[in-house]
Amino acid sequence: DAGKTDIASTELKSVVQGAAGLADTSPCLTDIASMSGNDTYDRLSQRCRNVLIEESLPSMEDRKNKVLEVLKSLGGEDTTKQIEELVQDNITGSDILFPVLRAAADVSEQLKVLEITARKQYQSYNITEFCPMADQGALKFIYHNKPRASVFSSSSRITSMTDLTRAMSNSKLSDLDRSDSESSLQSAEEKGKVPSDVPRVALLKICNSLGDANALKSILQQFPQYDGSAPPCRAGPANVLSIFVLESYSGDDEGSLAKSIETLLARVLEDLEKADIRRVTFVIPRANHPLPSVFTFRETAAFTEDHLYRDIEPEMSYQLEMLRLTKNFSVTYLGAHLSPSGQVYLYKATPKASALAHDKKANKAPRIFARAVSFIGEFSAGTFEQLLVEAFNAVDSIKTSDQGGDNHLFMNVVSESQSSVIDPVMVEQVVSSILKRYSERTARLGIAEVEAKTVCRLAEDAHPISLRLVASNPTGFVQVVNTYIEAANESGSKRVFKSIGGTKASMACSGDSSWEDLDVNTPYPLTRPFDAQRKAALRSSDTLYCYDLPALFEAAIEKQWADATGKGSQPAMVMFTTELVVKKKSGGPWTIEDYADGSLELVEAQRKAGKNDVGMVAWLMTLKTVEYPNGRQVVLIANDITHKAGSFGTREDVVFKLASEFARARRIPRLYIAANSGARIGLAEGIKKVFKVAFKDPSS
Repeated sequence: DAGKTDIASTELKSVVQGAAGLADTSPCLTDIASMSGNDTYDRLSQRCRNVLIEESLPSMEDRKNKVLEVLKSLGGEDTTKQIEELVQDNITGSDILFPVLRAAADVSEQLKVLEITARKQYQSYNITEFCPMADQGALKFIYHNKPRASVFSSSSRITSMTDLTRAMSNSKLSDLDRSDSESSLQSAEEKGKVPSDVPRVALLKICNSLGDANALKSILQQFPQYDGSAPPCRAGPANVLSIFVLESYSGDDEGSLAKSIETLLARVLEDLEKADIRRVTFVIPRANHPLPSVFTFRETAAFTEDHLYRDIEPEMSYQLEMLRLTKNFSVTYLGAHLSPSGQVYLYKATPKASALAHDKKANKAPRIFARAVSFIGEFSAGTFEQLLVEAFNAVDSIKTSDQGGDNHLFMNVVSESQSSVIDPVMVEQVVSSILKRYSERTARLGIAEVEAKTVCRLAEDAHPISLRLVASNPTGFVQVVNTYIEAANESGSKRVFKSIGGTKASMACSGDSSWEDLDVNTPYPLTRPFDAQRKAALRSSDTLYCYDLPALFEAAIEKQWADATGKGSQPAMVMFTTELVVKKKSGGPWTIEDYADGSLELVEAQRKAGKNDVGMVAWLMTLKTVEYPNGRQVVLIANDITHKAGSFGTREDVVFKLASEFARARRIPRLYIAANSGARIGLAEGIKKVFKVAFKDPSS
């Protein structure tokens, strides 16, 4: 009856009222949280979800007391270990930073708080030495950049996991390091980047008020480059300065506060240069908000604020890949959510007019971009699922009854040591199975694409590589995951995505590999690749894009195995697929005349989706069904409804005929999924050339 009652009515009794605690009401709240159907249900279920999410997290007060308790016990040889355990538990966060600083007994305890903060925020760097300066109310430490993940040369063929492992062996990498493309790429990336062998200095300073920060010159003198005792970084400024202001501000006008800090920094530009400062960050608590304001001023922008990174810890910004959002979207920050395993940042992205001018049919509605980062010791199914659920909860907390769509979730699982040995095939299977379990929730949140990134090794002695998995549900029936690594492009000037052969999606032809050869910094498009073809197929004949069909066959077989009892265990791969492509024996494009001359052949190929130039596509599929667990072959033929309106011409006839003959010769079934607009009737080119057209009556 809740849906029939005004939720603002005083006659409606609360399910929480009179309960000993929320634990007693969780079953009821969970049922209500799943309601949908009208505005009242949507508002009520939203409130219940928020209550459940908040109740599942430890309170700020509990976490604050836990940190203060650890601070009192710090000391001796176990100090570093105790701090690292506190960081790994993800109890510390920016929401309790200033309450803990104010509650600290003395400056010494405050500096320990800063050390905890530094170890948490700089987990993606190698910290080598801490130097507390109690008389200055500051903490200084030395750190280094970790080596960047290796890339492959454009000539490397990664058609299987064997190729990938061989390419990542030490000898192969030595060849890559000597290649022109790799050397060119390293040279391009080193511009402005601080090399991993250069020691960097970070100084964290506590100020009672913003006025105390006027003494910036004396703070900058603590950097070794200021007095010449250490040389400046050859690649450009390397050091960082962070100011923590204890005094709160109203939080009403962040823009004016940022301008005040810019004016402050403008007075010491020469000193900032002498100290080899790369960026300055001010962290200031807000009076009526649990999270502080974060302002970052970079040397590359003459120490003016970068609005895109406001309220993001600068050490975290690199992990979020924010620049991919800003070319095509106007971005509005919606807030950050600290979770037990990481941090989730939420943004409202509205398509820019300039982007809509190039993609006139794109969805003009705003969408949500969620960026989640987690620092873990080792990638596992449990850590991925936990971060995924926490990211869903964060998105859920801001959702309204307007479901929208085209939302995007990016998850960066950062391994602290980058030494985790991971099989990309295993990662793909883990991600696919987890996303399948949460498919309904993914759809309800309007998340069209889930992108996961991690850095790993294929063997103990191998170099680290960057692994990227992109999952979507283009058919609405099954999640498809494509797996990529980073490689150098042909000119060696940039990093691009390169798909891995031998993974589930590639062997089953269930993925579209739409990110293949894209720059790793490619902006997110308004319309995802192949969405136009999918919409065209749906609009013209109420059907699917032909390259999405193999994924449905795979899903049907997996469902058959799931429903079967006592029939054995499901194979790891239930389907293997190769495309059957018509080619000219001598190479190059082919015509119907080549068919008449016997110059064509049908070959098996692992071709990327959408590479066809004929409106007919065929595959050879090996299906490991319950009846045939060892696999049986079938030929699947389908029209491409998006090619010349799905019409049937002579070239389509050739593909259909040769694929059918292929099936008959092997005595295997042939399946044809028809979705076309009929025959494409036209004259042969040879006849057109001799045709002469004239009016029957010239006077008319």
